[in-house]
This record gives sequence, C-alpha cells and structure tokens, in this order.
Amino acid sequence: MLSRPGPWIGLLVSVMLCAGIIAPANADLEAGLRAYNRSDFVRARSEFFQSAMQGQAEAQFYLGEIYEGGVGVAIDYAGAFTWYRLAAQQGHALAQRRLASLYSRGLGAEKDETKAFEWYLNGAGNGDVLAQMETGRRYIRGQGTPKNVVEAYKWLTIAASYGDPDARTERDRLLDGLSEEEKQRAQSLASDWEQRWESRNKTESP
Repeated sequence: MLSRPGPWIGLLVSVMLCAGIIAPANADLEAGLRAYNRSDFVRARSEFFQSAMQGQAEAQFYLGEIYEGGVGVAIDYAGAFTWYRLAAQQGHALAQRRLASLYSRGLGAEKDETKAFEWYLNGAGNGDVLAQMETGRRYIRGQGTPKNVVEAYKWLTIAASYGDPDARTERDRLLDGLSEEEKQRAQSLASDWEQRWESRNKTESP
C-alpha cells in the first residue's frame, strides 16, 4: 500500500538543518550501511537520517532508495523525491538519475520531462553510465530536449566506453543518419569529455 506523499519530510529537513543538530555523519552512514546489509532497516533508516541531516549526500541517497522502494516502510515517492533532490543538488550522480526518473514518471512531483532530462544530463556529466545511456536516448527521441544526433552519439559513445553493453548497439543505429563530419564531431566531443573526466578523477583521488 502506498502511503500518502507527505510534505512533512521537506519541512522536517529544513527545521533540523536550521537547528544545527550535530552528529558524526560518517559514523552514522557506516552504521547505517551495516544495519542495511543485515536487513535491520529500522536501524538503517535511523542512522542514515542522522547522517543525512548533516548534509551527507550518500546517506540522503540511501534514504531516497528506502522511501522509493518501500524498504521497511510504506512506499513514499514524495519522501524519495525530497531525499534524492538533496543528494542530487550536491552532485550525487545516482541520486541525479533517480530524481530524473521520478520527474519523468510523475512520482513525488509533477511530471516534467524537461527537468527529467536536465537531471539525467547532470548524472551523465557526473559519470553515471545509465544516465549517460538515457541522455543519449533522449537526444535521439527529443524527449525533454530538442533532438540532437551528435549529442546522442557522443553520450552513447561515452556510455559504451564505460561499460554499458547496449550503448554501442544503440549508437551504431545512428550511423546511417549521421554525416561523416557529424560522426567525427561526436567522437571528438566524447573524447574530450572522457579526458576531462579522467583528469578530474585523478585530481580528486587521495
């Protein structure tokens, strides 16, 4: 049974953040993951919540998963939307893709394909392979964005490079509709993005 989507989560988040509640965010996240792995979902949700309230994007993402999937609680898409959005706004790629999916399906928020595309594109730019694949598909269909076969080829090429087995097949279907100049342009864009991505990862590595 679905619970009634509640605006209470967003309000509670705002109140507690303003209150400056202090908690060891990383410790709470690790405790939450241990509890989650042993199927103690009540404890996991409590631990994730403490860490999420300190702005820990990973914990916010896990809370979104819990509410979207109804893991130990009734399904609450509004709650999932709230937590995914908080994590997505911090650049959490998986949360950005999940938020995009909720926008696209009209779950937890009004259906909005333009916003869905924007968040898929954000997730793609932050290295989520499934978001890269979906971004390419949406450029092909013109879903939430104008059709752009060069950008579609670019993102499908990137997704294929990072392990999506279907991306290469979908990309190759575009070949008949691309000029040689467009193909080279798309490959150059993909290569530039991959170089920036690898450079970024090297810079962020400890």
